[in-house]
Amino acid sequence: MGTADDENGGNGTRVLRISDLSRLTGIPVSTLRYWCDQNLLTPHVTPTGHRQFEQRHVAEALNIQRLRKVQGLSITAVKSAMPAPPPAAPEPAEGGNTVGEHLRRLRLAAKLTLRELSQRTGIDQSVLASIERTSLGVSIPQAKELARYFGLTLTDLMADAAEQSQRPVLTPASGGPLQPTLGSGLRIEQMASGRGMMDCQRWFIEPGINSHGAYDHDGEEFIYVLFGQLSITIEGEEPHLLRQGESIYFRSSLKHAWSNPGRTTTVLLWVNTPPTF
Repeated sequence: MGTADDENGGNGTRVLRISDLSRLTGIPVSTLRYWCDQNLLTPHVTPTGHRQFEQRHVAEALNIQRLRKVQGLSITAVKSAMPAPPPAAPEPAEGGNTVGEHLRRLRLAAKLTLRELSQRTGIDQSVLASIERTSLGVSIPQAKELARYFGLTLTDLMADAAEQSQRPVLTPASGGPLQPTLGSGLRIEQMASGRGMMDCQRWFIEPGINSHGAYDHDGEEFIYVLFGQLSITIEGEEPHLLRQGESIYFRSSLKHAWSNPGRTTTVLLWVNTPPTF
């Protein structure tokens, strides 16, 4: 039986369609289908013949692409180089606190269709549908545009509302809560947020990952490189290359874009004040 690629796994789940996998990796759907046919990718296939992917398939597909393009390996050689995949099964639903479910609630509360929200934000309707369904792969400029439209900060959109408290906020050595995935290779840990004065985060940026464009917001910000390096461009000027132990302070209203040009994961302390990120 042939497989279909358009089954909806349900809002708030980590079940991905092949179109979601294509968006998250930049690999054409036709190529992904071919890799499935060649057993390079092993999605879960439902009794009705629908392919369902997991978040792990994002890394697997990018690894196949690297082996094919960078190392020039044949399909047979890629199969030999790839580790044996674990049994494939959709990930369980994560409830109603994901960024996708939050965005859907905001959209429905505003009585907007996906098409209308697309027209008002400039974000493709299929991308908005994929974000609502999977909570994965929203870029920072897209997230900022959505947050701006709904009158929120990016932190408000991506994370649970912070508790209003005058008490000190202690973060254990194990770290703070993680924000939902903004994109492959980027992880943001919420250290603390005073909601009125300061937003403190620890960022983990994999090699080659970038902001996918420049963005701006109100306030001021401070970045300190704990490990690795960061290239940051402000208002289109020459990039500033920050290495371990170096920092930068600038007005957030200046358009800024960043990337990790190194070969190791970059770890940053990123502070915004007021919390308008």
